[in-house]
Parts: sequence; structure tokens; C-alpha cells
Amino acid sequence: MLLSECLQHASLIDCLRQSPVDSESIAQMLWAIIALPLAGAFVSGVFGRMLGRANTNLIACAAVAGSFVLSLLAFWAVNDPRTALLSSFSQDPVRYAVAHDFGTWFAAGTFRVHFGLMVDHLSGVMILVVTGVGFLIHVYSTSYMGHDEGYGRYFAYLNLFIAMMLTLVLADSLPLLFVGWEGVGLCSYLLIGFWYEDAAKAWAGRKAFVVNRIGDLGFLIGMFLLALWVAAFQAQTNNAGGQGRALEQWRIGISQQGPLTFRGLEEAVRRIPPAAAQLRDAVSLDTSVVSGPLKGTTFGQVLLAVLLLFMLGAAGKSAQLPLYVWLPDAMAGPTPVSALIHAATMVTAGVYLFSRVGFLLVLEPTAMAVVALIGAATALYSAVIAFVQDDIKKVLAYSTISQLGFMFMGVGLAVFWAAILHLVTHAFFKACLFLGAGSVMHGNAEETNIKRLGGLRRQMPWTWATFAIATLAITGIVPLSGFFSKDAILHGVHGTDLQGYPWVSNTAWLIGLCAAFCTAFYMVRLYVLVFEGDRSPEARTAKAHESDWPMRLPMVVLAALSVLGVVYGIPLIAPASGGPAQTVMENYLSTVSAVPQQLARIHHTLRQGHESSLLVAWAQAWAIALAGGGLAGFLYLRYFPSRPKLQVPAFARALERWVRHGFYVDQLYYFAIVKPTEFLSYVLYKVVDSFIIDTLIVRGVAWITARSGAALRYLQTGNAQSYAAVMALALLCAAGYAVIQVLK
Repeated sequence: MLLSECLQHASLIDCLRQSPVDSESIAQMLWAIIALPLAGAFVSGVFGRMLGRANTNLIACAAVAGSFVLSLLAFWAVNDPRTALLSSFSQDPVRYAVAHDFGTWFAAGTFRVHFGLMVDHLSGVMILVVTGVGFLIHVYSTSYMGHDEGYGRYFAYLNLFIAMMLTLVLADSLPLLFVGWEGVGLCSYLLIGFWYEDAAKAWAGRKAFVVNRIGDLGFLIGMFLLALWVAAFQAQTNNAGGQGRALEQWRIGISQQGPLTFRGLEEAVRRIPPAAAQLRDAVSLDTSVVSGPLKGTTFGQVLLAVLLLFMLGAAGKSAQLPLYVWLPDAMAGPTPVSALIHAATMVTAGVYLFSRVGFLLVLEPTAMAVVALIGAATALYSAVIAFVQDDIKKVLAYSTISQLGFMFMGVGLAVFWAAILHLVTHAFFKACLFLGAGSVMHGNAEETNIKRLGGLRRQMPWTWATFAIATLAITGIVPLSGFFSKDAILHGVHGTDLQGYPWVSNTAWLIGLCAAFCTAFYMVRLYVLVFEGDRSPEARTAKAHESDWPMRLPMVVLAALSVLGVVYGIPLIAPASGGPAQTVMENYLSTVSAVPQQLARIHHTLRQGHESSLLVAWAQAWAIALAGGGLAGFLYLRYFPSRPKLQVPAFARALERWVRHGFYVDQLYYFAIVKPTEFLSYVLYKVVDSFIIDTLIVRGVAWITARSGAALRYLQTGNAQSYAAVMALALLCAAGYAVIQVLK
């Protein structure tokens, strides 16, 4: 419908919400959102040198730009009130979602997996972040990597990274999500070790790959357990509670599309009654599995194991304790890669996973407590390490780990909308910070030590302005987006009461406040040492130079988004069900979070309510940001510069050394895990491979065969008389034996 025709009987807002392309057409072209960057990766990687640098840049950027345009259309379609998805698992349509099933991907017996893509409000936000921020990083890279000989390979990897992340967020099932999950892990290995001629950089890529494999193994086992869980649930569920037609519809959906689709899992858990209901013949979380590999366990125990294994996978992909160690070393790759990994793609995968399967998470308070506490511990731990880092990219790397910890606090205590809001705002300001760091390095002869910079405010005004805005955003200064998204998590966590673990929310909240203070401190320290004061006498160049426009423009856009993103964090919308005003993001994601909230109420796993007012929480967050930032500003602008010969106590130097080396966790892993593994590998190589297989089996059989042949060769003389004599002797022996047998 044309806009002019629509305005005749509807308001402008209602007309703008109506998608120009119908939802069915959008659903059928979802594959193109992934296919465009995949095609760009193929062309750049295979024909990049033939096409030349300019054409390769154009193709790589155009591929992501085209994907962004298609993502906008899909996003528009899922905001159209007329859009509804007919689900194979339920008779009720799913509003504000489009999906397309491309048929069976693979099947084994009764187990099958379909290749299906889906966009709803959650994945719609994600694809815009991935393609939008990804496109800006591509534009930035055209200048930053302008003199690198491997430009074709670089843009091929970058396009592939975007395609794999889009596969992850568009997947309508866990197996397809796992393809994207593994794909971003592969791309991180390729891009972190991009300059593989440098042994240290190649080692950093291998480290990221191996650490992620540990987490991915947990995720894979979790999927297998979940498939068995669904099969057992399907076998033991009957018409409890009068769900005859609905249950049969769900069974048909499972048989057609497999047990691991998100819609199928959601419909399954909606059929689980609370333990207190005690419905006859109903399967609850306390019900024991009566047959199959899970026999003897309860459905709740298996679900808890699945969620903890998912958390192991998320800890690897999203760099949480104890598998965070790969991310600081990921700085070995080109700086735009760091921006892509930290802001728009790989490290957000774990947060997206738990937001997507939130309907499972809210059924298990133990898993929620584990996720929230790991997030809180990671947020504070990595923020403390960032205090003393002098490498500009490592400060930002530990900052990313800390901010991801905040997001896991949010998803762990079912404040999913706040976690996604912080994911979006973090993508804006963290990408801006990393691109700003790249600009600083570009203009200062690749210097990364912040103590050898200084005074760049006047020499690099564009970089300074954008970096300052992003710093204020992540610090939590009003009215920038980071203030509202981070406080939304802290306020939501503080107002959540978790069944059986009432202490978790207050503990996570207090740790989060400390981490917020640390964030303000280390980011202001970074900003002051790089941009304020005088030029360091140890600087590699006497005067820095500003970057050119392909690098400046993405930083300006991201800085602007770091400000404009505040719109999503302000309570502006009155919910239809009544109650206090909701933020734009909370209201927008309510279509996705409604089922987890309903399940939490039914099963009484958590209670969400705010004892303190939002204004008090804002004032508290504002005070913490000012205190942390103010302390850092005072120390590094006034106190330390006025005392150049300040004597630091021995205990403080020792503490600083421990923190600088990350409390020697890397070294602990090396001696506790790597060395024993290397020793075991050496033993297996020497004993099993070299001695048993090579010596005893392979060479031993050959030796026996050779010696046997050498002995038997004397029987093969070629003399006919000898052969006749032997035959006669054998005949005589046979005759003698026959006579003896007859006489007996």
C-alpha cells in the first residue's frame, strides 16, 4: 500500500509500521542475508588479487551493505502488526515473526534437523547490529589495511565472519545455530592469526581456537542431552490436563522438524506443570525418566546439566571465567578484527544463546544462579586487571570481558531485555573505542603503550572527540546510552528474588556496583594517558597525524549511535497490561520474553519487583561513575604528574605485578593443564605410537614375515630331483601312518 493511501485512514506511525514487502516474501529471502557476505568472502578470497585492491574493497563492503539492507527489510516486516507466523508446533500463530523452512538438512532414523531461518524481535535486533556495525568496520578496514598485501584474504575472512554470525542469530534450531557458533570460532582463529608469519600472533590464534573447542564440546554434549530429554519427554507425556489436540500438534511438529527447534522446545516446556500441581500422568521436572539412556534421572536434573553445559560453551565463546584467557591475546590480529569480535559478532554469541533459550533457563534456579555469579565474578575480575594494563588494546579487551559479565548477570537473573540493550549499546561504544585505538596506533607509528602517547587531543581532534564520547558512554555518564543499559542490568538484578538462592541477586548487584566503579576508573585512566597532558618523551613520533575519512567516518557514526542509543533505555512506553512505564527495549522484546516470564511465574522460580525507585538507582549509578572517573582523573592529571619520583611500596609493586599478569591464571593453566597434556601426548607418542604401533605391529609384522621368508627360501631350490625326493619321503610317511592306523 502506498503511504499516501495509508494516511487516509491511519496515522503516520501506523503507516510507517506497515512493511512495504509482505512477510512471506521476506521469509523466502532470509537466506540472502547470509548468502551475500558468503559470496563476498568467496569472490574476495579467490579473485581478490586478480580484481585489485579497490574492487575487492568495493565487493566486500557492498556484500555487507546489501545484507544490512535486507536485514532492515526483515526488521521492518517483524514490526508490522499484520505479521504472524504459523507454527508447526502449535495451533496459535506467533506474532511479529517470520520464518522459512528450507527442508530437511539431515536425518538419522527418527532424528531429523531442518534448515530453517527465523527473524523475530530478538534476532531482528541482532542482525541489524551485526550487519550495521560490521559494515562500518569494513569501511574502516579499507583504509586501515590499505597497505597490507593480504587484503583479499583479510576481506574474505571478514565477510565469512559476518556470514557465520548471521547464521548463528537467524537459525531456528540449535544444530544450525551451532554451525554459526563453530563458524565464528573458525573465523576468529583465521583473523587473530592473520599475520601468521609472526609466531606469537599465530600462537594467539591457536590459543583462541583450542580454548573455544573446550567450550564447544560442552555445548555439543548439551545438545545431545537435550535431544534425549525431548525424546523422553515425548515418550512419557500423554493427554495430561486435557492437551489432546495441542499435544498431538506438538508431536507432529517434532516429527517433521526435529526436537531441537526453538519453537518446539518452547512448546515442550510450556507443557510442564509446576511440581505443586501434581497432575496425574503429567511429566514435571521432578518426574524420573523411565527408559532410554537417561533412565534413572529426573527431567529437572537433565535440564540442569544441559544448561550448565551451555554455560560452558558460552564461557568459551563469550570469554567468561574460566575460559576467558583467549580474548586478551586476540589483540594479535588487526585492530578492526578486534572491533568486530568484541562488538558485533563472536563474544555476544553466549548472551544471545541464553536470551534465545530463556524459556529453559527460568525453569532451573540453580543454573540461573551459576550464570549470574559467573557473570558478576568475571565483570569484577577483568575490570581489576584492566586497572594496570598499559597496552591500549588490552585495556579494551579486559573491558569487553567485564561488560560481557554484566550481560551474563542480566540473563542469569532473567533481565533479558536489559542484557540485550547493553549488548546493543556496547556494540556501538566498544566498536568506536577499538576503531579509535586503531586510529591512535595508525597515527603514532603503531604505538600501543598508553604511557608513551599523551597529548593527542590537539593532534587528533576527530579521534579524540569520538573516543571521548565512547569513553563517557561505557563509563556510565548521563545522558549517554551506556549509563541506561548498564543501570538497567543492575537495577533488574537487584530487584530479582531467585527461588532457593535469595542471596544471589544482592551478591551479584554489589559485585556489579564495584565493577561499574572499576570501569569508570580504568576507562578514564586510559583516556587521560592517551589524549590529555603533554606528549610523552618516549613517543615513537614527535607529532601524531589524524586518520583519513574512511577511518574517521565510522568512528563518528558509532559515536553518534553511542549517544542516540539512549532512546532504547528510557522508560517511555506504558505497557498494555498496566503498571510502570517500560523502556523502549523492554517493551520491544516483550514478545520474546513473555514466555520466560510466564514460566517463571507458573513455576515460582523467581520474583521480579523493585523495592527502590528507578530514580534512586540512576542517582546511585551516576555517583559511582563520577567517583570512579573522578578518582582516575585526579590521580593521573594531578597526583602522579606532580610526584614524578614517587616511591611505591614493595607490597604495592608486588600486587601490581600480580594484577598485570592476570593473577597468573595463564601460567596456572599452563602448568596444570598444558604441561600434563604435553607429557601425556609425549608418552602416547613414544609408547603407543612409536613402540606399540610402529615397532611391534607395523615393523614387527614385517620382521616376522621377512624372517619366515628367509627360512622358507631354503625349501625352494628349483631342483626337480630334490622335490621328487621330498614327495617320495612324504608319500612313504603317509603310507606308514596309514599302515599303523590299520594295524590298530
